[in-house]
Amino acid sequence: MIKILFLRNLKALYPEIDAYINYFNNKDKFSAFDSLKLGEDYDLKEFDVIWEIKGIGGVKLQNKVLVHDYASLSLPPFPKIKNKLKGIINPTPSLRVFLNETVKSGFNFINETPYCFRDMGIDEKFINIAKQDKEYEFVYVGAISKKRKIDKFLRNYESSKFGKIILIGPVDDEIYNSFKNNKDITFTGRVDYKEVPSIASKGMYGLNLIPNSYPYNLQTSTKILEYLALGLKIITTDYSWVRGFEEKHDCSFYKVDYDTPIDLKKLQGFDFKSNFKAESFLWDSVIKKSGIEDEILKLTNLV
Repeated sequence: MIKILFLRNLKALYPEIDAYINYFNNKDKFSAFDSLKLGEDYDLKEFDVIWEIKGIGGVKLQNKVLVHDYASLSLPPFPKIKNKLKGIINPTPSLRVFLNETVKSGFNFINETPYCFRDMGIDEKFINIAKQDKEYEFVYVGAISKKRKIDKFLRNYESSKFGKIILIGPVDDEIYNSFKNNKDITFTGRVDYKEVPSIASKGMYGLNLIPNSYPYNLQTSTKILEYLALGLKIITTDYSWVRGFEEKHDCSFYKVDYDTPIDLKKLQGFDFKSNFKAESFLWDSVIKKSGIEDEILKLTNLV
């Protein structure tokens, strides 16, 4: 039995870790564990594979398979400098996992190490959710912060005075205090990931508010995948990944910016389109397609 430990911290819970653990624990040859659930009662030496969602630094162990999972490029401030530092400082692992080719090339690691591509996925709950009554015109899932300019969007939303919006996720205190008295704006705060589908499905339009700047504009929007799986119509800022996704999956999304309130008349007349196949983005399908399982089997035979 190959024992895999996924190292996770409290600040970033990463749905892909739960997906990996479920995937490997449904295989006869693997047993996967979450470091948070083990608490402090574990020894790294007891595991065959140590898996990290990468920041800077990391575990160094002999005779263990080390997996470095780069789910995104480094975030501001100074993201490109951080990318370069990771290439210099991070230990060389047995396997690297990248979100896509863009993320791989952004780090530009010099040493040759086996690698896989693993895109973002969605939980089955987003497909199997029972039909909900629509209580909100708009729903937003994700971090509610000034870095993502959500405050700017909400100011324009407030001035346009139409519809209700629910925002699901951790919220900056300053943003919360600015809008908490508006009866049309609801903040849930951080919620358990398994509760997100039932709350988000109560909206009509899913908001994807991503700044058109590096690295946000190059990376998969999990929000869009989840909204589409729930059958929501997509309202999004305009950037390169969105355009490529629309073309690849024969979709059409309504585009907004942070400086202009949504034009309700144009929105209601917009021809939304989605030929998105949610089943192909289920986590099990995404992980299987990545080839990660085969790579782990090869590597554990070598140590």
